[in-house]
Amino acid sequence: MEYSQEGLIKYICEKVDGIGAKTADRIAGFMEDIENFYKNANQLSNFVSSKGKRFVNDNQIEKIKTLIKEYILNPKMKINNIWISVLIKDFVKNSIKELQNTTVEKLLINPFLVKAYGFDDHKEVVTFYFYQKITRSVVTSWGFTVEGLLLCSGAEKTDMSGFDMKVERENKIFQLQIKSSPNTMSIEQVRQLNSHIKNIKNKTQNIPILGMTYGTREQISGQIQSTLTNYPKSAIIGKELWDFIADEKGYCLKLLDLIDDITKSSHFKFSQELEKKKELLITDWENKFGTGKKSIDLVLNRYI
Repeated sequence: MEYSQEGLIKYICEKVDGIGAKTADRIAGFMEDIENFYKNANQLSNFVSSKGKRFVNDNQIEKIKTLIKEYILNPKMKINNIWISVLIKDFVKNSIKELQNTTVEKLLINPFLVKAYGFDDHKEVVTFYFYQKITRSVVTSWGFTVEGLLLCSGAEKTDMSGFDMKVERENKIFQLQIKSSPNTMSIEQVRQLNSHIKNIKNKTQNIPILGMTYGTREQISGQIQSTLTNYPKSAIIGKELWDFIADEKGYCLKLLDLIDDITKSSHFKFSQELEKKKELLITDWENKFGTGKKSIDLVLNRYI
């Protein structure tokens, strides 16, 4: 994805039914920049082909205007900050969609764990497996989002095998493999990273780095500390990573404040939506299977 003004116009337009990549690309060329797109989307009614045929209809223009208001808080913001807003809003929207699409039947209930934990109240079972399902989905979705945040903050895509992105600084290229947290790498993954590091021909020009997006050095797993080539110089974590990529001290805290402002502007509480959905699932369980231990046993019989 191209995190530019043109790229953002295309990204928003492609969310509208009936607007494909080619038309979105034409719209980006016609509108030229985000500020014009924000203020003058109505001009798209005059955007026609050489034969006088409109590229977008009135309904599509109205949808574009709605999306502009939703995604662009201020067209005069730096483009990377606007993109960060878009990424966060889409992450939250996708999380809500996952919530809404969750049903009792989609909860992966492990009968052995239910017995091991001694669950005898159906509400306990629903709560445990609902939170587990949403947590796994959110973690996966956040991985894609955080990559975009890093690219918007100053990193670039890299062609070097085994690495996710790069930062060019002072005639050197820092090749980064990114992990979300300080304890998500198995020993085999660390060894694989070491293999990629070994394959770098010019390590004075291309400097390999393991970057972890949150946590502290004290929380870095033992297998990373004991196995990663050239540790601790080859690892960077938390705000140190974000500040390095942006080449700005204090950038991480600014980013967190920006995300906080984005969330507050939507007047949205994910925790409330989570609780609301949990109660709906409990009610659905009760309507289908009854209550208490008897209902749990009934459901468990379907999983064995």
